[in-house]
Amino acid sequence: MHFTLDEILKATGGQLTKPDARLPMPVIITGVSTDTRTLRDGDLFVPLRGPRADGHDFIADAFHRGAAAALSARPANGLPSGAVLIRVDDPLRALGRIARAYRRTLTVTVVGVTGSVGKTTTTKLCAAVLGRAFAVASTKEVWNAEIGVPLTLLGLTVEHGVAVIEMAMRGLGQIAELVEMAAPSIGVVTSISEAHLEHLGSRENIARAKGELVAGLPDDGVAVLNRDDELVSGLARLCRGRVMTYGLAGPADVRADQVRFEPAGMTFRLLAGRKHTDARLPAWGRHNVANALAATAVGLVLGMDLDAIAAGMAGWTPPAMRLQPMQLDDILVINDAYNSSPSSVRAALDVLEEAGRGHRLVAVLGEMRELGAQSPELHRDVGRDVARRKIAFLLAVGGGAGVIGEGAAAGGMDSDRIEHALTLEEATTRLRTLLQPGDVVLIKGSRLLHLERIVEALYSQIRP
Repeated sequence: MHFTLDEILKATGGQLTKPDARLPMPVIITGVSTDTRTLRDGDLFVPLRGPRADGHDFIADAFHRGAAAALSARPANGLPSGAVLIRVDDPLRALGRIARAYRRTLTVTVVGVTGSVGKTTTTKLCAAVLGRAFAVASTKEVWNAEIGVPLTLLGLTVEHGVAVIEMAMRGLGQIAELVEMAAPSIGVVTSISEAHLEHLGSRENIARAKGELVAGLPDDGVAVLNRDDELVSGLARLCRGRVMTYGLAGPADVRADQVRFEPAGMTFRLLAGRKHTDARLPAWGRHNVANALAATAVGLVLGMDLDAIAAGMAGWTPPAMRLQPMQLDDILVINDAYNSSPSSVRAALDVLEEAGRGHRLVAVLGEMRELGAQSPELHRDVGRDVARRKIAFLLAVGGGAGVIGEGAAAGGMDSDRIEHALTLEEATTRLRTLLQPGDVVLIKGSRLLHLERIVEALYSQIRP
């Protein structure tokens, strides 16, 4: 990144707090930082307000650490002589405007990825596949919203050929803003499910929000849509460019058959038109095969062949805490503690049954957040699903998870095979007495529960 002070002022609409001050030298911005702990010489400091701190309190520190300039929505005290302070109404919105301006200086192809579930995995799979043919940048960790997306864009260089950007939202209009900022030419929508019902009220409204990615693509853009999800495939009507579909259940441009569950992941035949190749994915679950098909479609749009695409997905490293198999002596733990929703629980239970064939199965399920008024019934539905399966024991975790047990009991599961733990400590204590050699246990819950701490506690017991 290389922006002059005038370019920053133009992008943000901001004004110098001391417009008549003589600057010691031309001000050149070579990066952007929102954290003084990682700020580098030449960075523009953007002070953001968070639940625990306000970045405005650290503006003086930013200059002492080498900031070339800083944004601010209020007067700042204790600044060194010659400090370049730019007054803006909203530093976060100004950050997005800078990212938008910077993105327009690059020729990089941007791939936007959204969906209720599967977007992070699909983003990483796209990066792994495209990395076989391009210099690729992709979203780091959970940098997928109004802060992370601009920071990802501002981290791009002229060497990058493709950027894969995950786009999350909590309401209508938010993805549209990210699309305006990132200007993707390819947009992937993975699924529309119950996640975010608390914010949007219905799956149809969630589809409207996710559809902002498709609607924002240019005339020569390509929408990559999940043919197996009716609401997703319906978004094709919003696309001004070309639509490419993928799916497992029916006709699609990119498909898979001969899907098999193996100890090291999934194997399948990858098909596109009349071409096909054998593929291997180092992750469990048919839903992950679907995510791999989305990445395949993106690779095909960008001119890759199926063999190179298959090699990319075979070399992919799955993210932690997403159906991550972990051996605990003679017990197999499937750590899926990163997050949870009704549809992702069903997919995880499918994996539990496949991975645990011939073994006793234990499901540790935490409550699911952001489900709004439908939350109790959706939790009961999960419990009824557990009851229909060959699961020996259900342990529900968290204050709102007891309803899962109620659903399981209503579905016919014996009450002595159902328990409810309010805390992680209770759940860990119960598992230590419950688990037996040969068991296969799934641990899954919403991010705020941090159910991975149960896994850590169980491991510490045998590996002090």
